[in-house]
Amino acid sequence: MKNIFAPEFILLQLNDALFPIGSYTQSYGLETYVQQNRVTDKASFKTYLQANLRYNLLYNDLLLVKLAYFAAKENDLAQLKYLDQLSSASKPAREIREASSKLASRLIKTVHSLNLTNVLPIYSAYVASVHNKELSGHYALCYGLLAAALNLNYTATLHCYAYAQISAVVNNGVKLIPLSQTAGQQLLFELHPELSECLAQLENLTINNFGRACPAFELRAMQHEQLYSRLYMS
Repeated sequence: MKNIFAPEFILLQLNDALFPIGSYTQSYGLETYVQQNRVTDKASFKTYLQANLRYNLLYNDLLLVKLAYFAAKENDLAQLKYLDQLSSASKPAREIREASSKLASRLIKTVHSLNLTNVLPIYSAYVASVHNKELSGHYALCYGLLAAALNLNYTATLHCYAYAQISAVVNNGVKLIPLSQTAGQQLLFELHPELSECLAQLENLTINNFGRACPAFELRAMQHEQLYSRLYMS
């Protein structure tokens, strides 16, 4: 495939907070933690972020990005379809499942507007299955698949994704608790070792590890629908 874009910039663009996928509308259960007074300050928020990264993000979205990336490199559409179905089955909380599909839908729509899909056969085949309602579509899967189809660097793909996800959660937490923007940046900086450690662990994980999670996160996501007031969709 002849590049019609700068790889170093498209990766930054995909992970930019301004990329219109609507991630700012999702708290993934954090809003429940805040309203239940389980996350109330910088210290408790850091504990939440560490647990979310180690026990949730690592074994779900980060691993899914990795698996989708390599499946796409093998041009294995059957495996990508299996990963999509596995991802749907591994998300018991409806709001989390719907959030993943909504983000994927918006990613697909935005990428289509960039006129890239006609040069990405494996990506286009997956998207067609989503459009035909054969698959649910999941953001992390779509992201990893797209990165592979665009021949983006594997390590950079994972690093950018991991940082963008934690950065988005920090941004939401700063608003919900609330905390100062400075405190938010301090937390992001303090989490650098955690991010590096999780990405190192990711290299040893396989599909057999996919779906491991902390039930507390799923329960808070389920409880979110019953909150008295909500700023976020999940």
